[in-house]
Amino acid sequence: MPIALEHRSFGCTGEKVSVIGLGGAGLYKHSYEQGVATVKHALDMGVTYFDTSPAYGKAGADGRWVERGKSQLIMGEGLDGATKPHLLATKLVSYTNLGGANPMGYRTLEDCRTQLQDSLNALRRDKIDVLQGHDMEKAKAWSPNALNDDELLDLDREYDYESSAVIQALREAKAQGLCDYIGLSFNQSMALAHVFRRVKLDMCLSASQYSLLDRRSPQFVEALVDEQGIAYVIGGIFRGLAVSDEPSPFRLSIKGPLSQTGAIFSDERLIKLAKTTGISIAALTVRFLIANSKLSTILVGASSPQEIEESVLAAQSGPLPPDIHQTIEALRQVDGST
Repeated sequence: MPIALEHRSFGCTGEKVSVIGLGGAGLYKHSYEQGVATVKHALDMGVTYFDTSPAYGKAGADGRWVERGKSQLIMGEGLDGATKPHLLATKLVSYTNLGGANPMGYRTLEDCRTQLQDSLNALRRDKIDVLQGHDMEKAKAWSPNALNDDELLDLDREYDYESSAVIQALREAKAQGLCDYIGLSFNQSMALAHVFRRVKLDMCLSASQYSLLDRRSPQFVEALVDEQGIAYVIGGIFRGLAVSDEPSPFRLSIKGPLSQTGAIFSDERLIKLAKTTGISIAALTVRFLIANSKLSTILVGASSPQEIEESVLAAQSGPLPPDIHQTIEALRQVDGST
């Protein structure tokens, strides 16, 4: 019989969160209404950690985000009036190439203040539980002169991290009671560890580098978590190389940058393992990852009630049997993604 959904410490904050969280990137994949239903079902299933961003909308024809902000609106409606305890997280984002006189971003402290207020309005909140900087492996987060969204943080260069607009905004929001906890989100684990040894915060979100085939996140982040006692959240757990043009569960697009989200479902080795074990790739992923007790919560980017339910039920089944776990360890692969 499945056990109750496990709850774990959220770093040193005193909070407890469900080991499975709902990531908001896929909420608008099908429709607004289905996204709201997914949020409500997650809450009903015992999920207590919800993560979104003003960047998230749906994948356009070129595999890039369009209709940004829809995820926050969906999350706000889905959690509106909820009485069950939960934590809601959102992010401050920066996109320098959107055009116009005032592109979305955290280029200045005032940009961040404006964006946070817009996000609170979308989320139907006066305050947010967790506020993060988004895509902090990018140079634009730390250097006022960075104009290219794809330019990465130079780890051999010294930056005045504390004086950056986003760090100032995070600390100000916490001091003013607009959020309870602050952190940063990275898609590159090495950069995450580098920055967090220079900036002390409450939590980190390590995305896209911890899955059935990738272990870069624990390689770089676990020692940091041990040293600082911060909450360790992971996301992008179904990311992989886009080797197929076929849609699959959790896949946001079949082309462009968002095509790698959900691409792990097309890996032939995992397809074979799922058939051999009778455990779906999504369930294999969840049950493999929950064996790591250092993780506070694992974000699942569900786009339907069925997808979040599958992940919750997998977590309730507990970690994989040792032989299957070891088989997956033997599949370890770094795919070169960033």
